[in-house]
Order: sequence, then structure tokens, then C-alpha cells
Amino acid sequence: MTTRPFVLILLSAARRLRLDDGTEVATGFWAEELVTPWQILREAGWQPHIATPGGVRPSVDAESLEPAALGGDTRKAARLCDAVAQITDFTTPADLNALTGEDLDALAGVFIPGGNGPLMDLCRAPAMDRLLRYCLATAKPVATLCHGSAALLATCGGADRSPFLGQRVTCFSAAEESATALAGRWPYTLEDRLRQEGFLVSVSVPWQSHVVTDHLILSGQNPASGAALTHAFMQRLTSTPTHKGKAHEY
Repeated sequence: MTTRPFVLILLSAARRLRLDDGTEVATGFWAEELVTPWQILREAGWQPHIATPGGVRPSVDAESLEPAALGGDTRKAARLCDAVAQITDFTTPADLNALTGEDLDALAGVFIPGGNGPLMDLCRAPAMDRLLRYCLATAKPVATLCHGSAALLATCGGADRSPFLGQRVTCFSAAEESATALAGRWPYTLEDRLRQEGFLVSVSVPWQSHVVTDHLILSGQNPASGAALTHAFMQRLTSTPTHKGKAHEY
């Protein structure tokens, strides 16, 4: 991939979300949750690279580019459309399953945007589990945004206990899920699932920025949390993390 220090932006490869009633709807990554960290990281001089399970070209959730999903802000919708079109890494994403030792040596940290796709694939990908455990062992920061926090579930359910259990995290809340068009039909409620698996989940007011940083991971609740999470992530990239630090939320 590269021998220069880089940030891996890990996106879901899922294109369909299977709902609780068995029906399926189109899914992918949420545009704002990729564009915000991508632009902030690049402006700060970091080199972001996109990877997906299998190296499959990621799909943007069409709803995330609709003004109706952005408070009716047509200008924001147009800006996001333009920004997504300018990210050429979509055409040839790296394969999460095929990252080499050289790739991992050059890895500075991992940022996982949301959208509903992670509920389908990142939550159970063995390569996701391996990458998260590698980041823990090498003190490389991991940031998860919104439903991107589903990736943490990949470390659960196996023979080895998840090293992230007991960590304070946040995610798209049950209250926010119940206010969407998919209310009552979600395949599972991420907030509840994370709690069931032993994470200490903190959620705040729906649709407002809320970031939680613990000594192993950083997480943001929703799209509005993207900028604050990215700045906290960059601070962690340039500092020596301690595994005995206190959790913070804001």
C-alpha cells in the first residue's frame, strides 16, 4: 500500500441491509461520515487510504446525499456529492483481508465511518477482529463513528474474550434509530448489542455531537460528531497513548 505513515479509513462493503422482518434495503457508508474525516485529515497533512473487506468498491448510501436527510440543506447535499466524487480511492480500495506486515507497520491509526453497512459485515469480519487486536497490541488508535462502532462486535463471540470489553464507547443511539424510517425494523439495536457484549455505552441528546474517548478507542455518536471525533483522533495519532488513561466524553 505505502511505506509512509497513513491512516486507514475502513468502510463497509455491504450494499444491502437485511432488516428484522427479512426484507432488504440499499445501504452503504454515510457520505458525511466519510467526507468530514477525509477532508480534516488531509488538510492536517495525514495520508488517508480506504479499505473494505475483500477490496470491494464501497457504496455510498444514496439517502445520505439527499437534502431531506440533511435538514433540507441543499447546499450541503451538493457539497457532499462533489466531495464524494473527488475521492478517487473508491475505485481501488485496499483489501482488509490482505493487509501485509509492511502495511501494518506503516499504519498510524484506523478510522471507521458509519452508515448502516457495518451492521452487516464489519461486525463479524475475522479480518476486522485481527486488525483491532493488532491496533491494541501496538497502541495504534481506533476511531469509530455512528454505526461504525458495530465493527467492535467483531472482537466478540469467539474463543478469545474481546480486549475491548469494559471500554467506554458511543454509537448511533436507540433513540436516534427509533426516529428513522427504519424504526422497529432494524436488524438489531447497536446500542443494546454493545451493552450486551460488555461495552460501557454512553449516549447523549439525539443528533447532537457526542464523543467518547477511552484509552483504547475513540467514538462518536452520530454524523454531527464527525469533526470533533476526527480532531480527537488526530491528537491521539500524534501523542503516546497510555493504557491507564481516564475516559472522557464531550
